[in-house]
Amino acid sequence: MQENDKVDSLKDVIQAPFKDLEYINNIILTKGAEIGWSLVSALLTLFIGFWIAGRLKRIIERRMIARNVDLSIRTFLIPIINIILKLIVVVFVVTRLGLNASGFIAALGGAGLAIGLALQGSLSNFAAGILIIIFKPFKVGDYIVSQGNEGTVESISLLNTVIHTAKGQVITLPNANLFNNPIVNYSIKEYRRLDVNIGISYGDDFDKAKKVLEEVLIDNEYVDQDQSKTVEILEFAASSVNLAVRCYVKNSDYWTAYWQIYRQVKYALDENNISIPYPHTEMIIKTNNESPNLPFEPRD
Repeated sequence: MQENDKVDSLKDVIQAPFKDLEYINNIILTKGAEIGWSLVSALLTLFIGFWIAGRLKRIIERRMIARNVDLSIRTFLIPIINIILKLIVVVFVVTRLGLNASGFIAALGGAGLAIGLALQGSLSNFAAGILIIIFKPFKVGDYIVSQGNEGTVESISLLNTVIHTAKGQVITLPNANLFNNPIVNYSIKEYRRLDVNIGISYGDDFDKAKKVLEEVLIDNEYVDQDQSKTVEILEFAASSVNLAVRCYVKNSDYWTAYWQIYRQVKYALDENNISIPYPHTEMIIKTNNESPNLPFEPRD
């Protein structure tokens, strides 16, 4: 009898690991199928959700264009809307996996706070970008000058503003620097004053020169004849009388008018024999027939 008990106990010892493996196998087969289906459904949800988010973003962008929403606002808001829509999809996927969505959101908020503290400059640029969109010191397409940089605004993004210079350069400026420093915007007004400074000789007739230059402004097609035109003496320089020639042209015609008026001024002055002097030095030599007595000459 004792021998049978020993045999049974030996069988139990040998079969115990196999029973444990069978139990683990059953768990893997049952729970693994559930986990695998959850992962597959979560990936499908993520893929479909991102596709829907992209479609919604494009629909919102088209609606903005149809309602003539300013390009600056569109380029600033569309990336934010895209990020928000994708975050909503990620939260839904986390919920689909059976995880605690509130905990995920809290962790996401904590991570955002830590990143924000590490990137305080970027947050100030983001805040400045929002203020630029709200107060509109400039918009996409405006010609601006700030901190020695000038050009046409190409885009206003979350952190930076991109301008395109007349030399073909692309300059990226942080929004905070732009908003916290003076900005000269040449595109807000329809017309812009064009300044031409020209020098004539002291021996030339000012009234004649004034009449010639006024005729140049009257005949030029880009000069707005309804606004004031000025031709006056600006200063008395070392070798010339500098004249201030002022008129108003449309912003869109500024550089065309600039080159054309300078060229016409040169031609008009040449045709009327009015010289444009350049810096020079005059040497005056006085002669006297009677030679003065020199101190070393003997006297009678």
